[in-house]
Amino acid sequence: MGDSSAVELREVDKLYDRVRALDKVSVTLARGELILVEGSNGAGKSTLLRMLAGVTRPTRGNVRVLGLDPFTPTGREARGKSGYLGADPALYAELSVRENLSFCARLRGLPAERVDICLAELDLESVAERPLHQLSFGFRRRAGLARALLPDPELLLLDEPWNGLDDASAERLAKRLGEYRSAGRTALVAAHGVGARAALFDRRLRLERGCLTVHALGETQP
Repeated sequence: MGDSSAVELREVDKLYDRVRALDKVSVTLARGELILVEGSNGAGKSTLLRMLAGVTRPTRGNVRVLGLDPFTPTGREARGKSGYLGADPALYAELSVRENLSFCARLRGLPAERVDICLAELDLESVAERPLHQLSFGFRRRAGLARALLPDPELLLLDEPWNGLDDASAERLAKRLGEYRSAGRTALVAAHGVGARAALFDRRLRLERGCLTVHALGETQP
């Protein structure tokens, strides 16, 4: 496995008790690709993203993220260059949006100005000092996106990122993804019903019952 690829998976399985969430998944994704991850509920999309984020270990197989195994001590570097938004934004409900982002920035050794940049990018300045639990679902999702973007990551992993976003925020996210491609960075986005936004992406990964197929964007969906 070389380090010129953003993601490489070889014969990766993930089992939860007797349930096979991923089944012999193999794929290589180049740097600078925007990848749409599709599949029905329970198909393995979230498990795939969590694995690439270094949250969930594979049961079997080899995983490389930015040329490194995210589950070894050297994989800390890969995790530091990745941004992840899961179904749960992993923020503290009692802290304000700014406090959450500032805490994350300190943990990751990031400059304080990244907090202000991400607050502005997601149009969160008006609620920056409010506790997360007081905010609507849409604002909480935007705060989670801000956290994912905080390290200005080389690899962006987003699980249903458009859920709860208003039209302006959704458009800003689409623009940001286009900028990622232009900068030679990589994003994997698990999403349903992307509609016209499908044109943003270079390829489509289809997961069904843990099995992965790779499609060019124009191919007819099976």
